[in-house]
Amino acid sequence: MSRRNKILAFIGVEYVLVAVCTLPLFLLDAEPMGPLMLLVSVVFMFLPALSALIVRRLSGDRSGLFLRPNIRGTRKQYLMAAFLPGALTMAGAALYFLLFPGDLDLTMGYMSELLALSGQEVEVPAATLPQLIGAGLLLTLIAPLVVVNHIAAFGEELGWRGCLLPLLIEGLGERRAVLLDGVLWGIAHAPLVCFGLNYTGEYPGAPFTGILMMTVFATVSGIFMSYLTLRSGSIWPACIAHGAVNAVREAPLLICAAGYDALLGPKPSGLIGMAGFIIMGVLLMFRLEKRPGKSEGKNRWSAYCITEQQGED
Repeated sequence: MSRRNKILAFIGVEYVLVAVCTLPLFLLDAEPMGPLMLLVSVVFMFLPALSALIVRRLSGDRSGLFLRPNIRGTRKQYLMAAFLPGALTMAGAALYFLLFPGDLDLTMGYMSELLALSGQEVEVPAATLPQLIGAGLLLTLIAPLVVVNHIAAFGEELGWRGCLLPLLIEGLGERRAVLLDGVLWGIAHAPLVCFGLNYTGEYPGAPFTGILMMTVFATVSGIFMSYLTLRSGSIWPACIAHGAVNAVREAPLLICAAGYDALLGPKPSGLIGMAGFIIMGVLLMFRLEKRPGKSEGKNRWSAYCITEQQGED
């Protein structure tokens, strides 16, 4: 099977699996963030890995999927993966509340509502700004330790970064391949966005603006995940970064008043909330190679690809 056919096969299989997986949400008219929605969202994260395995089985591809940790010499990438997601999320939330101070709720009414829904009538004390800063720092440090999130992220990273990305790079070069990979990843989330994933409540142009914004976020955060993978020659830093994002992305809502604009923030899936990811994505794009083959021998990804090709031959 040619490289082009492998790419088309992966995209086709992935989108078909997404349609099948999310079909119960449409048939049963699932509630946003209800039990069925949560179950489907978990299964959804492992579909790219399944797509990769199916395509590799059909094509007879036995090349590696960049599963080696490659820890030696890649400490920088692992540290970036561990702590940048939390820091960028908190920075984006801070920017949102600076621009919309009326949305800042130090009484943490949202947390009280969550506790009430779980049957716990607990009075949550109002927070102070120093406490919020301390909590943000603590969450940034804790995020990479939530291992269950990294396991769930493994399914997406194996498919989008381990399988599809190298196929795209071969013909497009790193920059265009990374952007296309992120766009396709974002579009795959469309059915979930329609049922309130990341963009809950009423917002202008729903759900199409939510799908667009999710695609933007997947693209800019995908640049980060792809960069980590390319420069380490392993998908594990991307799994850690992806898991860390998932661990902290809902935290800004705990201090956000009702009626916030989900398309803007304060979560990193909003335009202002993702400001840090956008800036980082732009900077990292300049560190990626523009033309295919130009980076050969310059990074671990290229060296690993050469090794895998020799082993396959």
